[in-house]
Amino acid sequence: MLLKELKCPGCGAPLKSKERDMMLACSHCGRISLFADGTVGDVSYSIAAPAENRSEELIYVPFWIVNADLNVKKESISGGRISRFITDRKQMRGTRDFYVCAAALPEDSCRKWNMDLTLDQPELTFISGFKGAKRAVMTMEKGIAGENAEFLFLRYETEIPGTLQTLEYDFKINSTKVLYLPAYKINDTYILGISHE
Repeated sequence: MLLKELKCPGCGAPLKSKERDMMLACSHCGRISLFADGTVGDVSYSIAAPAENRSEELIYVPFWIVNADLNVKKESISGGRISRFITDRKQMRGTRDFYVCAAALPEDSCRKWNMDLTLDQPELTFISGFKGAKRAVMTMEKGIAGENAEFLFLRYETEIPGTLQTLEYDFKINSTKVLYLPAYKINDTYILGISHE
């Protein structure tokens, strides 16, 4: 078996990781690169500042932000049509960002975060580094994130009251980037440390 040494695209230093993290930090220059398809490359990423200081352990959780155009061409519902409008549920239509948790964290937390953040996009303040806090290991590939974003839309549509009988739509991905959101670890649970408007 031939082992290939991974090198930082910025400074050429060897990249090492003890875990299966797709985001590799260079210990020499600090640059973070994406490891995908056997190669190391550049990735656009941002780090959101915590909304408050807490005593629990702070961990930065990676999310894929999938910007997509969503055009519903045809939709038919049996029953529940009135409650769809009375409940004033938000619509997933047009150009929007879909939040997809990319870390191996409890599935229930990730599913809730994905839906909540996609529907109610947070106002964030960004920082330049992790300030000594840990990063959760990124385990999801970019292509899988796009599929999960589309699934998020379908899940939302099927959970609205009434029986969805027909749904024809176009889902076109415009761009994908990485966003690290601060979370506090309390025992085996995680709480996002961002403010919601």
